[in-house]
Amino acid sequence: MPESSSPTGALPLPRVSRKPKRNLAWVWLIPIVAALVGLSIIWNSVSKQGPKISIFFESASGLEVGKTQIRYRDVVIGMVKAIRLSPKRDSVIVDAELSKDAAGLAHTGTRFWIVKPRVGLGGVSGLSTLLSGVYIETDTNDALNTSSNQTEFIGLEEPPPITSDRPGSKFKLRAPDLGSLGAGSPIFYRRIQVGMVTSFKLDRVGKYVDLEVFVDAPYDKYVNQSTRFWNESGIDITLSSEGVQVNTQSLVSLIAGGVSFASFGKGEDQVKSTEVFKLYDTRRAAELVPEGIAVPIDMRFDQPSRGLKIGANVEFQGVDIGIVNAVDLDFDPIKRKFFTHVAATLYPERLGTIYTDMKMVDRTPEEVAKSLAMLASRGLRAQLRSANILTGQLYIALADFPQVPKGGRYKTALPFEMPTIEADDLDKLQQNLSNIMAKLEKIPFDSIGKELNETLKEFKVLTIDLNKQVTPKLASALVQVESSFKNLDGMIAPGSPLPANIDAALEDIKRSLKSLRVLTDSLQSQPDSLIRGRTGQPYSRDTLGATAK
Repeated sequence: MPESSSPTGALPLPRVSRKPKRNLAWVWLIPIVAALVGLSIIWNSVSKQGPKISIFFESASGLEVGKTQIRYRDVVIGMVKAIRLSPKRDSVIVDAELSKDAAGLAHTGTRFWIVKPRVGLGGVSGLSTLLSGVYIETDTNDALNTSSNQTEFIGLEEPPPITSDRPGSKFKLRAPDLGSLGAGSPIFYRRIQVGMVTSFKLDRVGKYVDLEVFVDAPYDKYVNQSTRFWNESGIDITLSSEGVQVNTQSLVSLIAGGVSFASFGKGEDQVKSTEVFKLYDTRRAAELVPEGIAVPIDMRFDQPSRGLKIGANVEFQGVDIGIVNAVDLDFDPIKRKFFTHVAATLYPERLGTIYTDMKMVDRTPEEVAKSLAMLASRGLRAQLRSANILTGQLYIALADFPQVPKGGRYKTALPFEMPTIEADDLDKLQQNLSNIMAKLEKIPFDSIGKELNETLKEFKVLTIDLNKQVTPKLASALVQVESSFKNLDGMIAPGSPLPANIDAALEDIKRSLKSLRVLTDSLQSQPDSLIRGRTGQPYSRDTLGATAK
């Protein structure tokens, strides 16, 4: 402000004025903005934060705090935040935090396991963790998802055989023992691997082993009411009337075991979830259980039945229609003699088209028993027959015998008592086999073997002598023969004297033969020339001209 001048020459008085007040309200905007930024950061962090869970493992091998990831379908969904011992010190507790996008995995159907390198019969897995380190894999089953969330989980020590989203179906099998099967054993259909054994456990009583198997889609549609499963582990060697049969599967099934299945019949109904399939020992055992009704029969054989075993065939006109279930020795107190009681089961559906043509499809076992009683009154009998001469195995044949008396009444109650007839040929065959074996036992195989051994020794000595004596002489003779052939070749070669001498000799022989011919002709025309000598030339047409001259 300019100073005002004074008339008296004194200093000018200062001029006082008031300075306006400054407004400092805008300074508070800085902490407010900072607070808003901090709150937004916190909100952003909180909004992206997922649930915190705890997973129980037996050990924390390979896990690291802040480094070990939790993955689902190879996507990182969480991180391990802490590792601590459980209160009882029998396990470790892995505290982890999931991302917000994976909050839906914190429910009952979620499973966790540690992925690390593993080597087993099923192959090698987890090799990628050698470079990236171990991690925790996640799997979830949406079918088990409930409305209530879960924050504590029991981790799996082994990876599950199949994931929950793998298409296919689960089935239950029951076996008397586990054998060489185990979790991961393959399932085969027509020698194609279509699934695996997922788990096994004893039943409540501890009498059987229940196995749970998984069959991949679309092969699971081939499992129906007529499907049967059998064990394919190892090598199946069967000795029957058809000879020796050896059945093997792949190398994997030989080492890790395996199960195969197939359909035996026309069953097309879907399998119920509570249905349990029986696991047969071999394919043959599975094939022996046919479809259709089963008719039990009993038979009595008064003759020896050695060679008749459980599982032997019951045939009719060469068709296998049944199986022997039991062979027991029994005693008849009235006749005071022992006999063989045989229990068997007939499966009429094995007759094939004739079973359908006779309209027997919908018949009951009782009705089939009535038909058997009618056939027995007309001569149907059961007879033991030899299935294999070498092994002595027997089977039962149902056939009509015209020599048996017709008529008679037979009970139609089950099991049906099938009448039998003795087989004379069987007794003769067994007697002949006994005679043959007795004769074979009389053959002095030891002395024959000794003599054969001595003969072989003498032949060996003779061979040595031939090599030492005859062979050198034979070689010398062959050399001489070769030299003779060479000399003969030189004698008959072109230009040698022998062919020229032979030609001259042949000319002389030719002249001699010509002279001899002239002499013969002369004697023939003038036989007396030998006495009188040669006369003048005779008159002839040939000499006429000569005389005229």
